[in-house]
This record gives sequence, C-alpha cells and structure tokens, in this order.
Amino acid sequence: MLPAKEKLFGTDGIRGTPGVYPLTEGMIVKIARAIADFVVSSKKTGKTKIVIGKDTRTSGDQIENILAHTISVSGVDVYLAGTITTPGLSFMVKTLSCDMGIMISASHNKAADNGIKLFNSDGLKLSPKEEECIEDDIFCNLGPSHCATVFIQSRSKGDIKKVKNTCEKYIQFLSATLHGTDLKGVKVALDCAWGAASPFARKLFRKLGAKVDSIHDTPSGENINEGGAVHPALLRELVLTSKSDIGVAVDGDGDRGIVVDETGHILDGDCIIAIIANHWLEKDKLPQKAVVGTVMSNYGLKVALERHGCKLICTSVGDKHVIEALIKHRLVLGGEQSGHIIFMEHLPAPDGLLTALQIIKIMKETGLPLSDLAKTFSRYPQTLINIKVKEKKPFDEIPSLSAKVRECNSRLKDEGRILLRYSGTETLARVMVEGKQKDLVESIAGDLASIIKEDIGI
Repeated sequence: MLPAKEKLFGTDGIRGTPGVYPLTEGMIVKIARAIADFVVSSKKTGKTKIVIGKDTRTSGDQIENILAHTISVSGVDVYLAGTITTPGLSFMVKTLSCDMGIMISASHNKAADNGIKLFNSDGLKLSPKEEECIEDDIFCNLGPSHCATVFIQSRSKGDIKKVKNTCEKYIQFLSATLHGTDLKGVKVALDCAWGAASPFARKLFRKLGAKVDSIHDTPSGENINEGGAVHPALLRELVLTSKSDIGVAVDGDGDRGIVVDETGHILDGDCIIAIIANHWLEKDKLPQKAVVGTVMSNYGLKVALERHGCKLICTSVGDKHVIEALIKHRLVLGGEQSGHIIFMEHLPAPDGLLTALQIIKIMKETGLPLSDLAKTFSRYPQTLINIKVKEKKPFDEIPSLSAKVRECNSRLKDEGRILLRYSGTETLARVMVEGKQKDLVESIAGDLASIIKEDIGI
C-alpha cells in the first residue's frame, strides 16, 4: 500500500529549515533522485544536464553537495553555477542548454531557512503537474512513479563541473537589455540584502557608467534579507544621504526589485509597472495594451493604467501565475506589488536588477527624475495584516468571519475590496483591505484579523 499523498511544493518550490523535514539530508537525497529520474525520463536522446545555483545562505553549500552528488550518480551531468540570483539561474539554464535548473534559495525568507526551486529547459518554473510528478516519485519509494521511467542505475556516472565566469556572463546579458543606453550621469544607491546579487550588482552598474553607493553587499551567510527589498527603509536613508538619483533594493535571491526616487519615496511593484507601462504605451511597445498583475495589485494601478487606455489582467499571487498569464495572452510586462517584475522580451523570470535597469533607461530617455515618472500612479490606501496561524482552515469555516466580511463590504461600498488568503510559503493568513478612506480600511482590516487570530492564530 502506497503512503498517503503529500504536498511538498508550495507557491515557490520546496522550503523549510535545513535539517528539519522536508529538508533533512535523507529527504534531499530522495528529492534529488526524483529530479534526476524525471529529467532522464523526459530526455529522449543525448546526455542529460542540470545546472545548480545558490544564494548566500550558509546551508546552501551542503544542499548543493547532496544534490550534485546524488544527481551525478544517476547519470546526469551537473553544472555548478555557484552564487547567482534566481533569475540568473533561469538565464544559465538556457545559456548552457540544460534540461533543468535547480536554485537553492528561500528567497525573501530568513537566513535559517532554505529551499529548492526547479526550472525547465526554457528557464521557466515547473508547472504544478510537473511538480506533482516529482512528488509522486519521491513518496512512491518503489522506484518510478507513473510519471517517470525506471531509475536507471546502470547509466554511467555524470560529471560535476563548475561553470566559469557565471556572474560576468549574466552582467553581459543584463547590459545588453539596455540596447546601447549607458548610465553615465546617474548616481545609484544599491542594497543587495546580503544576498545572491552581492558579488556582481555593483560591477553591473559601474560597468554601465553609473556612480554607485552600495550597502549590504558582503554577505556572511547568516545575514541574508537584513535590508534589501524586504526592508527598503534602509535604502531610503542611503538615497537621501548620498543624494542619489535612484535607489535599487533586491531581495536575497535577486528576483524582487524595489526602487526609491531621489526624494526618498519608496516605489513598489505596482508603481514600477505603471511607470513602465505608461512609457511603453507611448513607444507602442505594449502588445494589446495590457499588462498582468495579481489580486494583490493596488486598485490605483488599475486606475492609472485605464487612464492611458491600458488593461490590467489579474491572476493569483505568485510570479509563476503572472508568467503563465503573460504566455497565454502573449503579453510582455507583468508583475507583483512585492517587486517581482517580468519582462518576457528578455527573461521568463522576475529580476530586480533588470527592473532597475529598465527604469533607469526610461529616466534617460525622458530626461525626467524618477519622482516625476512616479506621478502616473496614485495609491489607494491599503492595509495588509499577516497573522501567524496554527492551521490553514478554509475561511468559510471560521465562525462569524463570512458575516463580518459581508458587513465590511457594505461599508466599503463600491470603492474598495477585501482579500483573505493564506501564504503559499509560510504559515500565515493575510488580510488585505483597500479603499479610498484610510481610517475605514484600517478599521476593517483590524476587525477581520481579530476574528482569524482568535480562531486559528498562534
């Protein structure tokens, strides 16, 4: 009898605390075997290849060693890209013509956490169906799952090779996205969050001619995400003290980008999308006059886009869902309020540094300061409350919550919205309320959060 089916993959890969299930050494070995089995079974001819990257967490080295050894024993060649951002890993998959990419990172989570993200040969994150296939193989423990062929132990052992000049190759790619625009005359304040962008971000901007003041770029392995896109107030201070034209903050694995204008205003993903969409509309570079956001996108983004004749298509939270919508509708720009911005013309993954370069390119082309460009977007008051929970119970099973939501919606009328959801990567319930009146928004969010906390809160 097979064990009960279990879900390992969350919104963005497998995450946890190294040494604790599901990131124990034994489970990582099983995960690696299932990955190798999946890739080998999908490859009809030729030698299979997987590239592995990691952020700066101390635990990354051990996870990398286990994955690389186990996968190579399975007859798959392994390429070690070293410290690289998540979008950089997506780029390396295609550059090296690999069958899969593995990124060892817990993204914006604390340093004690880590995770495993998987990319297909096109540099796209695996689909839910593909993840389920790998999960089936992990838990079957009888060899292959129904999705895979027999694990071929007779295959010759694969090689493990270190990729040379990974960062330099990625700098070259990012620079090319500017199509000849340089950054001379621009002063950049940079916050690398002690993360994966630390080895090369400053080099990138300086190579393009910018003057750079940088913080949080000498990681110890234990300080990732202290600062960066998760805590942009530290960047704001640097922008003001250094009198920079723009501040750029990424998160630990470099896929989020938040910017700060020269006056110290923090601009999140919604504002960034509005700026880029507005400029691209003027340049006739926005197919179908549409962009992709999520259910967390501020209502002000919808208003700003419609003012210029542009449509906002909303998906579930997660850059994977944004990318799926971009591909489905054949669009080129999308992203999340958190700072995950996707430029499908360049890369099928969000990239904080690429986002910053595209914003600076607009500043150069228009001759306008970032604060002026940001005026295209006016945020509706929004309150987001995170509640630590002991279980992810369906919201409609929490007593009195549904009735309270109906009451609060009537108070908002047609000038706001309520969104209740669970985090896909953490044990958190999220209450988001948006509307024209700040006091009303905060009051409603507090009322709903109290009900959830009383029922399932920690």
